[in-house]
Amino acid sequence: MKKLIALLLAFAMVFAMAACGSDSGSSGGGEASGDVKKLVIADDEWYGTDPYQQDTWSTVQTLINEPIFSIDPETGALNDSIATGLEVSEDGLTMTFTVPEGKYYASGEQVEPEDIKASLEYGQQISPYAEGWENIESIDVDEATRKVTFHLSRFSSDLLYYLGECFIGCIDKDQLDTMTEDELMWGAQCYAPFYVDSYEPGSFVVLKKNEGFKSDNPYVTNKGPVDIDEIYVKFNTDDFTVIEEMKSGACDYWNAPTPDARQQLANSSNVVIAEKSYPVTDFMEINTDEGIFADQRLREALCLLLDREKYCEMTNGAAVPAYSMIYDTMLYFSQAAKDDFMANYANNETRALELLAEAGWADTDGDGILDKDGQKFEFGMYASTDSTRQAIVQAMQEHLKGYGMIMNSEAIDWNYVHEYLEADEYDTGIHSLEWMEPILILNCMYDDPEYINGGDNDYQWFYEEVTKCASEPDDEVRSDMLGALEMKNHPEWNCIPIYSDISYVCFSSRVKGINILPNGFIYWNDLSL
Repeated sequence: MKKLIALLLAFAMVFAMAACGSDSGSSGGGEASGDVKKLVIADDEWYGTDPYQQDTWSTVQTLINEPIFSIDPETGALNDSIATGLEVSEDGLTMTFTVPEGKYYASGEQVEPEDIKASLEYGQQISPYAEGWENIESIDVDEATRKVTFHLSRFSSDLLYYLGECFIGCIDKDQLDTMTEDELMWGAQCYAPFYVDSYEPGSFVVLKKNEGFKSDNPYVTNKGPVDIDEIYVKFNTDDFTVIEEMKSGACDYWNAPTPDARQQLANSSNVVIAEKSYPVTDFMEINTDEGIFADQRLREALCLLLDREKYCEMTNGAAVPAYSMIYDTMLYFSQAAKDDFMANYANNETRALELLAEAGWADTDGDGILDKDGQKFEFGMYASTDSTRQAIVQAMQEHLKGYGMIMNSEAIDWNYVHEYLEADEYDTGIHSLEWMEPILILNCMYDDPEYINGGDNDYQWFYEEVTKCASEPDDEVRSDMLGALEMKNHPEWNCIPIYSDISYVCFSSRVKGINILPNGFIYWNDLSL
């Protein structure tokens, strides 16, 4: 996935940048040197500039990928951005919009309606999220009016959301026609307020302003080029270094600081700490076909014992309890489904102990651990190294030990968690889905091959129901259908919501225009010093 560039000059640049907390030629963050305005940002690693080849994309990365439409933070409705005037037919099978003149890539080429057509068709072939717009059967372009028309095989609510999200972008058709996938990985230039001028995978990118940028986004004041000339984004910097750079002003923006970092920066007068929580559910997937939890009574007992409030208290405000897969801040959240889960699938110690006894588990040798037929109640848990997740897991581990359960937790990189679950080599694992629209949540919540895509467990009914929900054009009806599906799936005891992350960013008080919307989105157009 990564193309490594190991030029001596690049290494020299990295050293110089690390030494001063900015790019070469800059003495610090938030600097306006002459007429050149520069920022320094600490972010998670980027893996390319082509949104269609990515399975992860940070908020900061939206600096190089303007969405085709903006999203109403309250309703999820699509509004103008690159494209304008969206109209959807009553049956939901035709979508028409305009690509106005006067919007230019950093290359100087104008954004054309054909670019959106070519980009989406390219994405259908390569994106890991292509199923979100696979229902686009054909795309017509009227060059005279600059109108684009989608013809859909079926209405799907998640398509509307994808069109305002980061995994769809507008790439110049000329690039798509002449570059290979490998070349596009770091060479694709989406229409956006900034573009990648230089980069070192795993280390940094240098962004330059797109002077031809223009937006019709109603959620920003500045509709033209951003009032920042250059941004140096660095990756994989240790917390101590970024904390000190934020204090000194050498770093201007830090995406997702840890709870400990927030505590250390809380009293810094030149640092603003702000909540920026995107809808997310962190949940536990349980192996139901082999291992100790093949016995459903034990799955039930485990889940009924979980104390989410207690676990979240250990995160210093970085997590809150979750009782539904479609979390409270997601679109089409169902209070009925949440109430059903809380009433019947959580916080019932008495019933949990009854189930353990029914299943034949007891502490027969007095060592404090449940046993049966010479086997100890012991199971594994895979969880990422994320500090909040580890705080949750450690609290869970200690809590369950009090009931005679040994939970052996292994902290590994998040992608390895998925690999173990996908290989069916696990007892339990915690992973998360961070998305506002619930269709993707339900389609992607299982990694276990017994359940994914129907699997070996005849679970195809679940995915068929998800498709029915997505195909319902009426929002209220769709919301009721999704809640009913959640409740229908609860008795499987295989995917258990645990918590939802509360995320933060911190930035220099000198930086203006970082406007965080209620859905966690940031549109960068108003950024300035």
